[in-house]
Amino acid sequence: MYCILIKLFIFMSYNATKILKIVLSIILLLAITSCMSNADDVDGKSYQLAVSVSDSGFTSASGTQTTRATDNGYATTFTKGDQMGLYVVNSSNTVETANLCLKYDGTNWNYPTGTMIYYNSTSKYFAYYPYQSTITGIPTTSAATTATSFFSTLISNWQPSTDQSSQTKYTASDLMIGTGTVGTLASNATRPITFNMTHQMALIDLNIPYYYLSTDNNYIYTLGLTYVGFNPFHLSKGNYRYIIKPGTSTPIWGSYCPTTSSTTNNVFNKAFSVASGTYQTMNVDGGAVGTSHTLAIGDYYLNDGSIIPNATANKYLLDKTIGVIFSTSTSATDKGHGWAHGYAMALTNATTRCQWSTNSNDEALTNYNDYTVFILNKDGYTETQTIKSHGLNAFNKDNYPSFWYALNYGSDNEPGTTQYAAPSTSSGWYLPSIGQWYDICVNLGGLPPAMLRSTYIASSCWNDNGVTDYASIFVSNINQYLLKLSSKGYAVTAFAHTISTDGYLEGYWSSSEYTDEKSFGMFPSTDSVWLTYAGYSNLTKHSTWDVRAVIAF
Repeated sequence: MYCILIKLFIFMSYNATKILKIVLSIILLLAITSCMSNADDVDGKSYQLAVSVSDSGFTSASGTQTTRATDNGYATTFTKGDQMGLYVVNSSNTVETANLCLKYDGTNWNYPTGTMIYYNSTSKYFAYYPYQSTITGIPTTSAATTATSFFSTLISNWQPSTDQSSQTKYTASDLMIGTGTVGTLASNATRPITFNMTHQMALIDLNIPYYYLSTDNNYIYTLGLTYVGFNPFHLSKGNYRYIIKPGTSTPIWGSYCPTTSSTTNNVFNKAFSVASGTYQTMNVDGGAVGTSHTLAIGDYYLNDGSIIPNATANKYLLDKTIGVIFSTSTSATDKGHGWAHGYAMALTNATTRCQWSTNSNDEALTNYNDYTVFILNKDGYTETQTIKSHGLNAFNKDNYPSFWYALNYGSDNEPGTTQYAAPSTSSGWYLPSIGQWYDICVNLGGLPPAMLRSTYIASSCWNDNGVTDYASIFVSNINQYLLKLSSKGYAVTAFAHTISTDGYLEGYWSSSEYTDEKSFGMFPSTDSVWLTYAGYSNLTKHSTWDVRAVIAF
């Protein structure tokens, strides 16, 4: 009996062990199957999610949507460098991955270096754009099933900026969200996940009449355009975009000058309340209709790139004037920079009586010896930038004062000139070449194209031995463009040709050099006007003359 009991115990123990092994095998098999189902674990590998993003665009609040080929309608086209934030929520409604920054390289949305996100069938994926390093509304960890509910706090806290004047500032206000839809396993062993983003803000589509140059219908501007409390993004010809908070009354208020002969501005003012994801159009005085303008010598150049005839009396336009146009063409080099329309001269001196440079010798960039050649040199911008980058000494106010004052005209470095700040689409201010001074003398100063005397090598002047007072002609003609503004209270520096009590003769530096010790300049003297190098009278780059900056556009 004792032996039988022992055998029975051994039999039962053996079967229990076998049963246990079977049970464990089943559990392990289920676990493997579950892992393969949830995370694509095949042959011991998990497969990464490959992200793609699309935008359904804004729809018309009136139910009728129009599109423009030039701006891709009302959908956002993502560009290289764009960033969005990604969240992954697991089956327990816990955020596993929070605010992961994905960056677009122009083709793909890429994870941060060293980071990968893998597919799991029980996870949910939510994204928003544009990315914020510190998010303005932390998503909840509740059982949200849509991006709208997941990002509800972010949406309610989002405030579009009042300054949307650039592409970057505009897109920074345009909140979009999306829920990820995962596709089937791809041949490159990735799972595609697509986020169809929807706009959570609203859009105002503003259309205003504009001008364009007769020689370039892509050079466009709206005269005297001002805004009150907002600054939209200029998308295309006469078309502006502005993101607003949906369901909130937002005024679109501003004014513009309808014609160059108008003495006052037309005001537009309307409040909009628009649903999220939709746009509403505001057409001002017929909308984005263009009028041609033919560029002319003596036109005024404004701080927003607008151009007006010098006969304009509208104070809103004159308030924006920063220069007088002295040429309606530019050099081949400047055309290569995108400044193909003309040159303008500043209304005031950048400084008076400063040295060209404090170096005893420098670049000797041009080294002209024939005035028929040097008057063709229109590359003051290139010469100025060369000195800035390759001067013998460090570039600063002490070593290269003439160039420093020209380049900093209109900037915060010269506080008294900030009203003359250059438009971003221009070259910015710089020291003119000797050929550009020739254009100023002929086109604004009214001097004959043919210079009359070449008394010194590489020097020439308008002088006929006192028969004609060319200096007075130059001063009278060029000052008519400046004094018209000063008579209305605007600050200008008029030209003169008198010798001061301390013996100072008026003269202006150019960026063009004659030798390493001598540089060209423009000098109205007694009854003559000289275009010459400053060494013709034993004067060098250490001499002190005035600086008048120019600009290319």
